[in-house]
Amino acid sequence: MIQIGSDQGLLASPVPVTTLTLAPAERADVIIDFGPLAGQRVLLKSQSFELLQLTVAPGKPIVDWRPPAVLRDVPRVPASAAVKTRSLGLDEYADPTHGMLMLLDGKRWRDPVSETPELGSTEIWELTNYTGDTHPIHLHLVRFQILDRQRLDIDAFRYENQRKLVGPPVPPEANECGWKDTVQAHPESITRIIVKFEGYAGRYVWHCHVLEHAANEMMRPFEVVKPTGRRRRA
Repeated sequence: MIQIGSDQGLLASPVPVTTLTLAPAERADVIIDFGPLAGQRVLLKSQSFELLQLTVAPGKPIVDWRPPAVLRDVPRVPASAAVKTRSLGLDEYADPTHGMLMLLDGKRWRDPVSETPELGSTEIWELTNYTGDTHPIHLHLVRFQILDRQRLDIDAFRYENQRKLVGPPVPPEANECGWKDTVQAHPESITRIIVKFEGYAGRYVWHCHVLEHAANEMMRPFEVVKPTGRRRRA
């Protein structure tokens, strides 16, 4: 398979893949070359589940096709472009009524808006996932790029109340280097994204796209505000 696109359009160049891991709300444009598979049956699977069977006609390929080496320009946004870095936690909490809550930065949906980026500004959001699940975090209105991921020493956090990082930051995979609106926040890791808040001022939503998690309060508003003057790096 050759992946040519992700959430927000074409990648910079084609990326050959043998498997593709998509979380809820993530998208991928994929080209499959059936030329070498003439006369065979091909199964599309999701883990152990068989989703689709394809029967490839026998004979020689009709065309000898190759994808273009370059699809479009996707310049990487440098971390230095950010005027603010927000550290936001993803965690689970015991709740006497519901049994468990899954909250973004320890806040419920009804709590006051705490993320108020300025229109036209660029920010880094550090998503610290303290849980054992992968959370597909989706931001409305905007597109962003993944900067990196880094493992977290979860025992140091739970038992010593310390935030210790393990190993160096890991850059995104080649097929994650396009424009995104949903990112997989891996378990016990920090996922860093860089976001430019373009378009319109107003109130929008960011949330986990696993339905059961969003229903358990893993959804928060953010408000894009009009610029108030000279921006300062924070």
